[in-house]
Parts: sequence; C-alpha cells; structure tokens
Amino acid sequence: MDPAAPSDEVLDLIGSIAMHRQAREHDLGSGAAPARNEALRKLDELLAHEREALQAHGPGGRHSANIAAVMLELVKVRNSPEPSAAQAGYARRNQWGQVSQPGASRNFSRHKGRRTMGRGER
Repeated sequence: MDPAAPSDEVLDLIGSIAMHRQAREHDLGSGAAPARNEALRKLDELLAHEREALQAHGPGGRHSANIAAVMLELVKVRNSPEPSAAQAGYARRNQWGQVSQPGASRNFSRHKGRRTMGRGER
C-alpha cells in the first residue's frame, strides 16, 4: 500500500466520471458542454470530499494523492477542446472510415472487373 498513490476507489470514480462524460458527449441530442459541466461538478464534489477527509485524518493517508489525482482530472476536463459543429455534424464517417462530403462523386468499385475485356464481338 503506497501512500503516494491514489486509492483504487478514487481512481475508479474518476474513471466512471470520464466514461459517463464521453458517453453523454456521443449521445444524440446532448452536446459536449452539458457533459463537461456534469463531469466538472462531480469532480468538484469528489475533490471537496477528499479535502474533508484530509482535514479529518491528517496528512498521513492517501488523501493527498487522491486530491492530486482529482485535480489532474479536473484540469484535463477543463482544458479538453470543445468540438465545433463542423467537426460534430458535417464530416460524418461511413462504415469504411471514409469521410462523406455532400456533392462528392461516388465511385462504385463493385462493377470494376466485370467488363467484357476483349470480347467486343462474338
């Protein structure tokens, strides 16, 4: 048990907050701002809880490492880039990972190779 490492419980909470934020960002109808605000609120609550525990138990426990881990995640969420509307909606990717663009010509490759090469007259 290393007192310089954050506890597993705090790491699990940070991970679940991050996963929930990412899931909400990808949901239809909810943008990045509400998901980010909810994650920041939860992380602030966790930080307040860990600071109270540090006050109650003293500096000998893992609470200072927990506080450092929560603060690192807070900085990461605050500094995460806000996806623009163009990134979120305009350039959609199809199932093959290609970006579809309005007005682009389509190349149907399934018909290539089915030509009657050299069989013009019979």
